[in-house]
Amino acid sequence: DESKSPATRRRLQSEYLKLGEDFLVRGAAHNPEKPELYEALARLYRDKFQDHARAAENFEKASRLPGHASYDERFSAYELSYCEGREREAYDRLHALYQRGEKERLPRLINQLRSMEEHLNLPANERIP
Repeated sequence: DESKSPATRRRLQSEYLKLGEDFLVRGAAHNPEKPELYEALARLYRDKFQDHARAAENFEKASRLPGHASYDERFSAYELSYCEGREREAYDRLHALYQRGEKERLPRLINQLRSMEEHLNLPANERIP
């Protein structure tokens, strides 16, 4: 709404995002078997709050449930790679996905692994080909 000041619009946006977060958290608490709720929470944390740790945690929760999206485990590791101090854990998880075979070797996964190999200063013999 253009009639509101930028500060008011930011405040309202923040309030609406918190309401959405509360709605999803309560929904997941009452329906813990629904991966879609954890996926939605993960996207909210990733896209709106830039909270990569909470995004990783919720993608991981979703990945453990029947009917989860095929990308949940991979997205959890991607998000973890943006968490300071958890880069090695993220690298190990991404590398485990890479080791599963060609189906998992998507361009983003390969690029993320290579970037992390540089960041972690891994020796050449420990890097992916």
